[in-house]
Amino acid sequence: MTRLLLRIISLTALVVLFSAEVFSATVESVICHQCWPWNGKVDIGYVLESSANDPVFDVKFFGKIGEGESFQLTDLKGDGSAGIVLGSGSKRAIWDPSAAYPGAKISDFKIAVAAEEVTSQANYLVLDLNAYTFSYAASTNAATISVGSDSKKSQIWFRRIEPGAYVMSAGGDWSYFDPSWVSSATETSHNVELTRAFYMGIFETTEAQFSKISSETASASCLPKLKIRYDQIRGSRLGTTWPYKTDRRVDTNSFLGILRSKTGNSVIIDLPTEAQWELACRSKGDGTFLGAGCWNDGSPYDSADGQTDNNLDKIAWYKMNSSNTSHEVGTKKPSLMGLYDMHGNAWEWCIDYFDYRYGLSNAQLSRTTIDPVGFFPTVSSAKNSRRCGAYGNLPVDCRTSRRTSPGNGTTYADYSFRLALFQP
Repeated sequence: MTRLLLRIISLTALVVLFSAEVFSATVESVICHQCWPWNGKVDIGYVLESSANDPVFDVKFFGKIGEGESFQLTDLKGDGSAGIVLGSGSKRAIWDPSAAYPGAKISDFKIAVAAEEVTSQANYLVLDLNAYTFSYAASTNAATISVGSDSKKSQIWFRRIEPGAYVMSAGGDWSYFDPSWVSSATETSHNVELTRAFYMGIFETTEAQFSKISSETASASCLPKLKIRYDQIRGSRLGTTWPYKTDRRVDTNSFLGILRSKTGNSVIIDLPTEAQWELACRSKGDGTFLGAGCWNDGSPYDSADGQTDNNLDKIAWYKMNSSNTSHEVGTKKPSLMGLYDMHGNAWEWCIDYFDYRYGLSNAQLSRTTIDPVGFFPTVSSAKNSRRCGAYGNLPVDCRTSRRTSPGNGTTYADYSFRLALFQP
């Protein structure tokens, strides 16, 4: 069996400053050794340090033999393998040298880890579905949302959502449309605080993205992926343990299992919790959050008959403007955070199991819930939550607070999902 004889001679640490915000990103304590028991791979441990909350790092790995030219390492798994690391602290990646050096025996090999902190510019993370690597962008542009753009086919754009406190299921907004609406019991108002930033997909997952990830087949469709079950997204075994098992495990043969494998399991990509979904929908982007009685672009409800809403028409595909079919994502006005179609077009799965009171007691509802992971049921018939209404729904069902519980095993015509990205 070929062995790579590894000797660390030099390590790299970069300090980076961005504009007026002074953040230092330092790589420290780089340790490399052969994996044991030996499997032909190299274990790379390193520590990222930052003074920022929820920092983002652009990480690269380099190798050099003796005094030769350095080169960027590929064929990595783990933290930084897809180019982006969320959060500081101890990290670990594994490099497989067999692809670069098949059958070779190498000595005097040097490995360097470089990191640039990009927090001040990382409003958006972009996943390239050709290379399954991440890059970052400060903003979107017209090309990002244009009809048939790569951002809806061969890329996935994620928007950074800052943490904060808001009123979940802000009470009473259903009464604007129908004072007698009996389903209001599903919207139990309570205070929620999320303490960590996360990233939300700016679009619902499209047919093109789904086919590219799940089977490497080409599709030109920028419609949301519909008729999708929860168990297809996360799996029917490990994928059903959330949130009892809070490590966000998924089945390896599920859509998310395949996607995580292709990104080297370098970040956690999953469905959002209901609390994350609603915070993203309500966020103004300035640390404050929208309350009841308005859509997520800040415009007020504007319906005289409960059927047509002039402001909803600008931001959503719903019953009165959709011709009873879904439409290409990103063709309506976005939310204040630059998220599209969070009202209408397709119902969106959340990771939580559904409960009218979010699984909270009266005492818990009376105080702020910190970083809720959602309700975990004690019966096998429990169902997961869905949000935001679809192309066939009236305005009352497209509100930010609207939630309901489908059957997990049924393929509904108007069900889709958007992805979220988290710090482990």
